[in-house]
Amino acid sequence: MSRSSPRGVEFWAAAVAEARRGAIPRSQVAAKHGVTDAALKYHLYKSPSRASTKSDALALLPVRLSGTTAKQVEVELGPGLRLRFEEGCDPVYVAALVGRLR
Repeated sequence: MSRSSPRGVEFWAAAVAEARRGAIPRSQVAAKHGVTDAALKYHLYKSPSRASTKSDALALLPVRLSGTTAKQVEVELGPGLRLRFEEGCDPVYVAALVGRLR
């Protein structure tokens, strides 16, 4: 692969975000963006979101709902802040939202 002009922060942020989504393998994301897999891996590990410690991670427990009524899960984050999620809501979305609000 020949050297091309240096890529900027925005380029790498987009490539890293796509690789993190995991829709296609990292090597295919790298090829799509015209970079080596090693370069993409480097930027994945050096990106700021990797800097969070394990204690910062949000852990959610699996919840099973039963019965015939409408199924909702409620998360209370403090006085006056209560979120309700319908059955089938993406747990990644729930974790991201709760993580940003806590």
